[in-house]
Amino acid sequence: MPREALSIQKSESCDRSGPTDDTATRTLLKSFLIFMLPVLMDCVLQSIASTIGNMYIGRLLGAEDLAAASTFYPLLLILVSCGVGLGSGASVLVGQLWGAGHPERARAMASAAVAVSIVLGAVVAIAGQWAVWPMLRLFSVPANITDHAAQYCRVFLAGTPALILVVTVAITLRGAGDNIRPLVMMGLQIVVSLVVTPLLLTTSMGLSGAAVTAILGWVLALLLAGIWLRLSGHELAPGLGMLREMVPERQVLWSVIRLGFPAMVEVATQGLAEIVLVGRINGFGSEMTAAYGLFTQTLTYIEYPGMAVGITVSVMCAHAIGARNPQRARDVLRIGFLVGLIMTGTLAAIVTLIPETVSLLFTSNPHVIALASHAFRSVMWSAVLLSLGGVLGSAMRASGDSVAPMAIMLGCIAFLELPAGYLCAHYYGSWGLWFGYTTSFSAVFLASAAYWAVRWRHRSLLPVQ
Repeated sequence: MPREALSIQKSESCDRSGPTDDTATRTLLKSFLIFMLPVLMDCVLQSIASTIGNMYIGRLLGAEDLAAASTFYPLLLILVSCGVGLGSGASVLVGQLWGAGHPERARAMASAAVAVSIVLGAVVAIAGQWAVWPMLRLFSVPANITDHAAQYCRVFLAGTPALILVVTVAITLRGAGDNIRPLVMMGLQIVVSLVVTPLLLTTSMGLSGAAVTAILGWVLALLLAGIWLRLSGHELAPGLGMLREMVPERQVLWSVIRLGFPAMVEVATQGLAEIVLVGRINGFGSEMTAAYGLFTQTLTYIEYPGMAVGITVSVMCAHAIGARNPQRARDVLRIGFLVGLIMTGTLAAIVTLIPETVSLLFTSNPHVIALASHAFRSVMWSAVLLSLGGVLGSAMRASGDSVAPMAIMLGCIAFLELPAGYLCAHYYGSWGLWFGYTTSFSAVFLASAAYWAVRWRHRSLLPVQ
């Protein structure tokens, strides 16, 4: 069993009796930070890998190719949602079973998630080749970047099975308390991005070279994880047992889908909303599209620390619930909320205070810098609220309550983000479009906090059956 899982389980067993005092709180905070730091490094590396790719594209190929790559972001979010959803469902089940001391049952859950990931990825990769041009028309991609965007999308979509699988594997491993292998997997991907991206961008592949680099990184990361798990004799290592379990029992498959599907829909809805807004953004020209690319790239640096906190909350809460220690789960959420507030608040303040400096990392175009700087000042403070809402949602999912976070996200996007974004863009032009984000981000937090206060904090936290 991984060292991290043992340490988490040991601290859970130590905290089962009595209320949490100052010493126990400090001990829990230490355990939380020790588990969170590798997850945070993983999230930061994800941002760095994407940033490096965009910086290479912007500097080596120009603003038009950067805009072409940016048009794929909403669709990428939908694809990642498949892995996040499946991984989240498996992670909760694996985490609770791991905390309860049933690794063999946890492996069956992980195998089911891997099988569904492979099938889903293959379907998207094949169907996506025929859907590229309709999608670009839906995005209202400017005519001067359409050809490059189409070529880039086709190559990227071909690697969908590897993308969904690498996300699913990483999240599932964390559910088993293993936060080191996902970090090393991401480290390998960033090394590949650093070395290979500039080489391929300057060949006849052009922009498609960035997509080829990403696929290569995913495949190598999966190979590394599989070999490492086998050599260490890990319970979740690929082998004949896992291969047989990839045709899962109906109850196992249903459990993974029941918890994973709401999370998948939640993230996919964010991607669909981005598609709608990108169509409006693209209508303002390629410079606005490039500014959107800078905005989304920078936003990840605010969201990823919150995601790291949320992942840690989800894993530690699931372990505590599996070990039938509900008070520890509630204490984990309290600590995670405070840590998330400090981390995301600090980063958001930095970006808001020096937006021009941040924009200069990506481009020297003064109009793009002005548009992106306005977006930073308008949205980044509300990204803190979105991250805190995500932390609350992570604790809810860890208890098996995955429908409420999904419903909150869907409602805020459908009834607030899209209407507000379009109305403000209509009356105030490109400068007003960003207010759709601030409205939705704030509402997600307020609705999540209300649900937590009224219902979740009063419910019994029992393992999912």
